[in-house]
Amino acid sequence: MTKYFQQTLKSDSDASEYIFISDIHGNLETLSLIDQALADHPEAQLVTGGDYVDGRDHIKDVLEYLMKKKEQGAIIIKGNHEQMLLNFANHEEHQDGIWFYNGGKETLKQLFGKVASPEEIQNSKYYEFLSSLPMMYETPNYIFVHAGVRSDEHYDDPSAYAHVLDVRHHHYTYDFYRIWARQNYWYSDQEQKIFAHNQTGKTIVTGHTPTARISGQYDNGKTINSSALNPVKEIKYDNEPGRIFTDGGSHSDPKLYPHNDGNVVVLDQAGKIKQVYNYENTLK
Repeated sequence: MTKYFQQTLKSDSDASEYIFISDIHGNLETLSLIDQALADHPEAQLVTGGDYVDGRDHIKDVLEYLMKKKEQGAIIIKGNHEQMLLNFANHEEHQDGIWFYNGGKETLKQLFGKVASPEEIQNSKYYEFLSSLPMMYETPNYIFVHAGVRSDEHYDDPSAYAHVLDVRHHHYTYDFYRIWARQNYWYSDQEQKIFAHNQTGKTIVTGHTPTARISGQYDNGKTINSSALNPVKEIKYDNEPGRIFTDGGSHSDPKLYPHNDGNVVVLDQAGKIKQVYNYENTLK
């Protein structure tokens, strides 16, 4: 059984397997990888982690695909790029704002054939679909969220986020954190780049930040360094659930990385990575 709570979709049971993909960003190749993973793991629950718009050339195809998958039972989560689109449509942001800087103008041209007005967006099926999406999917063993949550026992307490400020001096509300957080989610000590422990009791699976940008050290001195774009990274202390980072960088320049389709990750019920699909591994 699933239910909504504070933009969170909660389930009281876990699937035997999960297929997770985040940060598709209009990349058509990613859809083939999802289909391949679903064919190989037909009983798995598909969960997508946000950022479907802005970036590459097939945003309409991606949204149409995800709309159908949602009808078939997939869990589709909202990312910060979808929220920016909704902010523009709701007159909370203008054309000189952060969304157009991040590709919003091209997204509108792909979806509507022009730079649509907020009212035109509101009257579209895309607005209806994106407005319906939760920010997080939580099960007994998992937290699926776009950017992150507090990695302690207060992860689902909105009041625990109120005192944190971002670099622009906006309050880091519960919702803002879940779709925008980066270093303050990764680290317990940002200056020393010490990875935080995961005290939520659940495996946390995110996208949002290309894994090549994630580096740091455990509190015992063991390090994880920057790497190529595609690999999935897991930050895990002994006797704790892991935190799995999956964004392979599909929002990066397609001229530099023409097949950088991200990562489709298969997970078992207990939080273990079983398989990763990306262009280098599966489409040879």
